[in-house]
Amino acid sequence: MAKQKLEQYLTRQFEKHVARTTVEIEQKYRVSDVDSLRKKLIRLGARKSTKGYERNELFDMDGALRRQGRKLRLRRHGEDKAVLTLKGPRQGGLHKTRMEIETRVDYEPAKRILELLSFRVSETYSKLREEYKLGSCTVCLDYIAQCGWFFEIEGTPKQINEIARKLELNDLDREHRSYRKLIKQQLLGPPMMRLGGRPRARTGRKAQ
Repeated sequence: MAKQKLEQYLTRQFEKHVARTTVEIEQKYRVSDVDSLRKKLIRLGARKSTKGYERNELFDMDGALRRQGRKLRLRRHGEDKAVLTLKGPRQGGLHKTRMEIETRVDYEPAKRILELLSFRVSETYSKLREEYKLGSCTVCLDYIAQCGWFFEIEGTPKQINEIARKLELNDLDREHRSYRKLIKQQLLGPPMMRLGGRPRARTGRKAQ
């Protein structure tokens, strides 16, 4: 019993350490003029690293991960190797922040291993993605059918705010929902109401 409690304690401590040291911080924006934004990115020195169709499969085991606020995802991007990702529960803060651990894998063997461990695909969604490197940050232009274009910035809060300012992104265009939630909500009602949540009047206020 003592040995089991020690193992459980060490496991919890390891999970806390991982959650502190492998954190993803990102912010998503809705995009109305993708060509203009793409030109601004190039002028800032962004370099395109990948482009193509991306398919995402979310795995769960009878809803266990969903109840914990975790997400296990297997992603394929074009002909590149697949990426297996585990995300932790969302943390507080202005930008979306959560633990993220990921590794490149061969798609078929990785999916088979997950299935042998009793994980099953719970949801799928797809998008077109253009991924760029801008300094030490990763930024992406994503297109979701029926939802439109979105722009993601991954970096420190300071980097995110600085890039948003240089690209003249509005605070009103921040999107806090995940892509899968956007897709679900888009299917439930009129596009203009569902995508923005409510009719929005632009004020011209820029991201701080």
